[in-house]
Amino acid sequence: MKPIPFNALAKYLELYHNNQTLVSGVAIDSRLLQAGDLFFALPGSHVDGHDFLEMVAAKGAAGAVVREDYRGGMFGLPVLHVPDVLVALQELARKSLEKRDSKVIAITGSLGKTTVKEFAATLLRGSFKVFASPLSYNSQATVPLSILMADETEDYLLLEMGMTHKGDLANLIRIAPPDIALLTTVAIQHAVNFSDGLTGISREKASIFSHPKTELGLMHHDIQYFDEVVSTGSCPKKSFSTTSTAADYHLEVRGEGVRIRVKGEDPIEIPLSLPIKAHYHNFLAAVALARTLDVPWSKIYEAADLICLPAMRFEKIEKQGVLFINDAYNANPDSMRAALEGLPKPESGGKVIAVLSEMDALGMYTEGGHALVAETALQYADLLLCVGSRCETMRKIWKREKKPVLLFETRKDLEASLVEHVKSGDVVLLKGARAYALDQILENILTDPL
Repeated sequence: MKPIPFNALAKYLELYHNNQTLVSGVAIDSRLLQAGDLFFALPGSHVDGHDFLEMVAAKGAAGAVVREDYRGGMFGLPVLHVPDVLVALQELARKSLEKRDSKVIAITGSLGKTTVKEFAATLLRGSFKVFASPLSYNSQATVPLSILMADETEDYLLLEMGMTHKGDLANLIRIAPPDIALLTTVAIQHAVNFSDGLTGISREKASIFSHPKTELGLMHHDIQYFDEVVSTGSCPKKSFSTTSTAADYHLEVRGEGVRIRVKGEDPIEIPLSLPIKAHYHNFLAAVALARTLDVPWSKIYEAADLICLPAMRFEKIEKQGVLFINDAYNANPDSMRAALEGLPKPESGGKVIAVLSEMDALGMYTEGGHALVAETALQYADLLLCVGSRCETMRKIWKREKKPVLLFETRKDLEASLVEHVKSGDVVLLKGARAYALDQILENILTDPL
């Protein structure tokens, strides 16, 4: 963010203030605030940002945005009172973006948003100045935060856009209308909020193509309801696939590399090794974006060597002869099955232990989704340790097949059981809903002997 006087920033929100302190950044988390940041006191499900004003003042905040009925201490901070702090953050981002020349690339999808974004940033940075939203910032609060974090001179902003409820994407598109929109895939994530299931999820995801400013849409060729999705919005669409040669971009894994075919062009071969099939799909999506922006194949070839996965996406960590696979960022039936199918074989005498949590927000797909994962795990794992009451479906299936399975109420109990069962030569997959933070198991185990 370019430094801006507090009173000039207030005008963006149609407010008046005479303080001219320079604001050099924005923050919504008091723990991450830097001196000179403007703090937005957002309400939360567990904490309220207004309770941390004294802390941010002590850390050197340039000011704060608070709700209009707040009458607590200001602690020497210049303050802007607004009806809704989140809406104020969103409007500041929207108006800031309107004044820039940067183009917006919006990436949405039920799976793979962060990975595609990181892969695409790697491929584009040799040709353009690019800002990619940090971590998995894709919510109603973190998308505008990402926009305000950029220094305003970028050629392209790579923004993830997530959704939990109907209308979420529409609001993010209003804040940051995409010049190019990319849909990674559609799956039954957040299905609990869509009474019509995958049909409604597909319709909502397709809205990423609906803004009249959007010049091109890139999408997964093999998704369900392809015809309905491709007809959404007036922008032309191009598709990518690792299975169908009918797509505009097709990738085939060949030994230690890939062959990419683009309609009307000769095939290109690139050395590349990724852990599981889904990662090649994500790489192809990034390539389609790069080629859309005329990045030369020579630069894509060079940049492919720099490709790396985000944290907690099939990270391999070895301790005392045990190979841990940390894929604990999120979970739905598709990502669970993909992780299981991609597990490496254990050493001779070793076993595969699947440490899985229940999957939340699946709605009408809850029982069927857990059953699909259990059936897949039967093929690739020797022992199943799971946590959460929804995993009862999985436990029953494994019991029926007379394979060893244990179901726990808490992550702590699961961790104690894992320590008892794991031995040198084993492969352990950690995969679950973010609420269970199964990566913490790995962190605890790594600090103690097995």
